[in-house]
Amino acid sequence: MPHFPGRANWMAHPQALASLLTADGDLMRRTRAWLADPGSMTLKLKARTQDFSVRLLRQRPGPILADEHDALGVPARSRVVERDVILHCDGRPVVFGHTVLSTSSVKSDWPFFSKLGTTPLGANLFFDPLVARSPIFYARLHAGHPLMRRIAAALPGALPSTLMARRSLFSRRGGVLMVTDVFLPALEAFIRPGARSKQDI
Repeated sequence: MPHFPGRANWMAHPQALASLLTADGDLMRRTRAWLADPGSMTLKLKARTQDFSVRLLRQRPGPILADEHDALGVPARSRVVERDVILHCDGRPVVFGHTVLSTSSVKSDWPFFSKLGTTPLGANLFFDPLVARSPIFYARLHAGHPLMRRIAAALPGALPSTLMARRSLFSRRGGVLMVTDVFLPALEAFIRPGARSKQDI
């Protein structure tokens, strides 16, 4: 299937992971399970590290990405509010998080968003009874994708040519935001066979 550098081929349903992660083995099965997990990524990571932190890269208005406007339900070239972070476990960057929402819904539907700072977004999303989540979509991001370029800028050094990602929509009242998680290479240490959670220690 052809791919375009600025767009990812987002696929629904956990079955899509079979075509994105074709290798066998326990690590691949665990990676698929992490991608398909509907729970909070923040809580999952905190359970596996002694030192969890959030590095805020940007939170500001900007143009929506080419493969986002249809999913978010806004016109192409819309101005949106973006938030990019890197989640760290024990000092290692494990997940790149990208959030996008309409500028008109920040104050009315997501009043906590502008005050997040280095607080993880999941601390609000998964504990607010007004928030509903859509099914998860999956993709393999290639080097030319805008999010891959942002990751490369934030983490100088060699990166794989592709990275696995997932995204889903969250709705609250009339507002919708979209969260994309990109799995970084260092995450493997926390999901590989033998990795233990803090509850096991």
